[in-house]
Amino acid sequence: MKAEEDEVVDGVRWEIRLHGRGGQGTVTASLLLAEAAFVHGYYAQSIPFFGAERRGAPVLAFTRISKREILERSQIYSPDCVIVLDPVLPEVVNIFSGVRSGGAVVVNTAKSPSSFTFPQERLTVGTVDAVEIAIQNDLVISGTPVVNAAMLGAFLKVFSRIPPEALESVIRKRFGDGWKANVRAMWDGYESVRVQEVRGSGRGEEAGRKEVKVRFPVSRPKRGVAGKTWVWRDFVPEIDYSKCTACLSCWLYCPESAIIRNGDGVAIDYEYCKGCLVCHSVCPRAAVRVSREVIA
Repeated sequence: MKAEEDEVVDGVRWEIRLHGRGGQGTVTASLLLAEAAFVHGYYAQSIPFFGAERRGAPVLAFTRISKREILERSQIYSPDCVIVLDPVLPEVVNIFSGVRSGGAVVVNTAKSPSSFTFPQERLTVGTVDAVEIAIQNDLVISGTPVVNAAMLGAFLKVFSRIPPEALESVIRKRFGDGWKANVRAMWDGYESVRVQEVRGSGRGEEAGRKEVKVRFPVSRPKRGVAGKTWVWRDFVPEIDYSKCTACLSCWLYCPESAIIRNGDGVAIDYEYCKGCLVCHSVCPRAAVRVSREVIA
């Protein structure tokens, strides 16, 4: 964030909120950022926040960076900066909630910074396709691209108070033999992020809220553990029916029961498919192809 120091809390502290999903390295990203800040001479604090759900479930983490001792131990509700590790989360989470006007938001997406709308007067917006960077650097674990290194590299291009060399030294120390791929991903994120100051509506958050009246009780699946879990997906399985013999291997092994028997064949319920790609792995006819999740 290029803003002057008098725009941040107490003039000496910066508060950062990280949004991601389990398996992407959100909590680790918060720790790495705090360690890099410490290496560079700041006080730093990292706080994770997540529920009982595991890989694929929404995760929050918070990082404070300060020139003075940090005494708070709470979550961050009005961050100076936000890092969004998952490209689908902006569809279901208000990533701009509480962000200070003049702050910064860095998002894992192929979209341009100007495509985002928000109620603040202005924000510095950075966008980077961290999923592609993770794939290119072979940082995919159990079907989930680990994007934390690329996103931190992109963030440090926007938040210039910590040099990327400080983060590189932390990655080298923490990841052992796996540091090379993560360092490459970090520098790829740093070099490829697109940064732009974007003007918002300036109306504030309250202006965008509308009172919704419901005449009768409504029961509808929510996007969570018991609800629509398509937002957990990074990759989409697609059935090639010219190869499919309806052997039911995918139906039998799908851990989420997202494969539906459809007459004499099968179909995928995309509302609940998490993109684990077990169906792709077990298909004896290679009839399940894989593509990246694309959000319009």
